[in-house]
Amino acid sequence: MKFSYRKMSLLLVDSVSQAVDTIQDFVSDYQFFRIWSASSVEEAWKILSDPQKSITMVITAWKMQPMSGFQLVEKIRKDPRLKQTWVLMMRDKRDQHVEKQGKELGVNGYIPLPLESKSALGEINKILEPLIDETEEEFLKNIHEARIAARKEKWDRAEERYRAALEAKNDEECQLGLGNILKAKGDLAGAEKCFMAAMRLNPQNLKGYVGLADSYIAADRLEDALKVLALAVNMSRKMKASGNTQASLFFHMGEVALRLKRLQESLGYFRQVGKLNSADAELQVKIGDALSEKDHLAEAEEFYQLALKMNPELAHVYNRLGMAYRRQKKFDQALNLYRRALTFHPEDENLHYNIARDQVEHVRRRQVLGSLGEPDQIGEHDRDVDPSVRRARGRGAARESRGV
Repeated sequence: MKFSYRKMSLLLVDSVSQAVDTIQDFVSDYQFFRIWSASSVEEAWKILSDPQKSITMVITAWKMQPMSGFQLVEKIRKDPRLKQTWVLMMRDKRDQHVEKQGKELGVNGYIPLPLESKSALGEINKILEPLIDETEEEFLKNIHEARIAARKEKWDRAEERYRAALEAKNDEECQLGLGNILKAKGDLAGAEKCFMAAMRLNPQNLKGYVGLADSYIAADRLEDALKVLALAVNMSRKMKASGNTQASLFFHMGEVALRLKRLQESLGYFRQVGKLNSADAELQVKIGDALSEKDHLAEAEEFYQLALKMNPELAHVYNRLGMAYRRQKKFDQALNLYRRALTFHPEDENLHYNIARDQVEHVRRRQVLGSLGEPDQIGEHDRDVDPSVRRARGRGAARESRGV
């Protein structure tokens, strides 16, 4: 089938649902972008009159109530935006008047009833095949092959197909695709050129800004990355992009500022995330993790706590916040959070290990401060030692888990 069909949409109109379902089955291999269906002219007109919906072809029955298929065709031909829409009408060979009346109204062809695959597809192909631009078809074919190669991480093949597509047409999505391939191959200068080309073609496509910023980050050009992301934020505001989109950009800026060791600046960006997206608890966890990895533990607390405020049942967040407390020697708070996480996952060995580690480190700290004996011994006076200490014995020097 033609790749160009994937950019086309159909509208099927019939009060008999079986006819609509049958035609959908006939054209399933065409992989149309969208197939709309309507059981009446009124319902069909709502779809057609929506400027956000672009219909390539209408296939309609003629015998419907209260308005007929003829009346639908008449409305289509009178509308300046829709008058060039292709229309096929289903009709029984015995209904001789249908073809005559349809011709007067501008029907483009007829699908015979009862429905049969060969004849129906023959009429559909008569309309669609002349619409195919062979240059566009070759372009779409190359992009399709490039994407398949990219999914298989065959970078050279993907690059070859994207470049072949660009020879046919300079397209923003193609530039973005090639940019990502070159970035994966380590050709950061080439990737930069592609992302900038995509931005010139469509300054409102935020993927270009993000791709360019990622290329700069990979090249350790962090200041340049931050500038590009700031441009992306400004563009997203002009476009009135969703809060989620803007929050994602601010999160990206916070990560870059953190790598530049500008903590206060990064916190400013990270706090914008919560203001723009107050429902995504996991995004707050990511911020907490980013700060914790850089040993900004007190600052990480703020975002872990915000995540728990958004969703108190995030057991792994109790664990991570607990680890942040433990590393600050806030052992009691850490133990409390580990135990809360344990109510969600009572058999989790990592949690039991973290509880045991907290207890042991707490005891050692008291022993050192109070000169109570060997630092690796737990005395009988430490009655608050959790049973998890015993459970954790034998695990050795296992690494502390970050998740649950």
